[in-house]
Amino acid sequence: MENHNFGSFKTSVINAEKTCSLLKSLSVLEVSGADAETFLHGQFTNHIKNLGDAFRLAAYCQPQGRILALMRVFKKDDRYYLIIPCDLVAGFVKRLSMFILRSKVQIRVADDFSVIGLVNPEITLPETDHVLHDGEMTVARVADWGSQKRAVVIGKTSHVTDRFQPETDEDIWFTSEIETGTPWVFKKTKEAFIPQWINLELVGGLVFDKGCYPGQEIISRMQHIGSTPRRMILIESEKALELLPGDDVFEAETAVGKVVISSIIDKRTETLASVSVKSLEKGSFLAKSVEFNLKALPYSLS
Repeated sequence: MENHNFGSFKTSVINAEKTCSLLKSLSVLEVSGADAETFLHGQFTNHIKNLGDAFRLAAYCQPQGRILALMRVFKKDDRYYLIIPCDLVAGFVKRLSMFILRSKVQIRVADDFSVIGLVNPEITLPETDHVLHDGEMTVARVADWGSQKRAVVIGKTSHVTDRFQPETDEDIWFTSEIETGTPWVFKKTKEAFIPQWINLELVGGLVFDKGCYPGQEIISRMQHIGSTPRRMILIESEKALELLPGDDVFEAETAVGKVVISSIIDKRTETLASVSVKSLEKGSFLAKSVEFNLKALPYSLS
């Protein structure tokens, strides 16, 4: 996957009634050990203790509050599973392992696991942002795509691919992530964003009632101030344009933000971008000299 442009997608399918996609851009990590819960809880922007059946969005930040990795976390039996982009795995595992010290924690890259994205699946679903364990696989429901239900299935590759036989590529799934206002962080945007800059507290990935974690002081201070200088928005162009995470977004000739994730849908482009709040007044942007206009997110920025 060395030539894969993580965070840049292309599809001709819009609002598919039913799709099943193998999400090749995502990897699964397995964290176990007697101290796994306490250790992970002290590292991320969301609660890990008493996780129950939650499918929790969380960020791992450096001391200056910038995101090193964004992931989904769930628990099965006595093990924790982290779903993160493949291009972040090596650096994430190396850095996290540095802080284990004498804790009883083991981190394994679960190469034998895969993640499948489903739109309108004909299976029993849990509530949104929760999981349901079904034998060797875990079904996790995420935000609806308009009126269409969405879920991801995590399990050993041999089992989940035989069970679901994915036929569509992952581009349609990540297009649905864009249209639901769901951010992802890839290697190109590692350390580019503070959580509030990509709406993390608005989509359930950042809380302010837990103990310390790396970057917590800076992130909490921004929240207590009551405003953030940047927000993630959804913008659209009538032209097909390949944008990569981290590409600049302009207002006239001034760079005002960066691409978070982007998708070409037939002959147009939809992009999540983190931009300065001041630039929202005009609502018109440029990327690679192509005009983009604001499109409504499914949630409020206020």
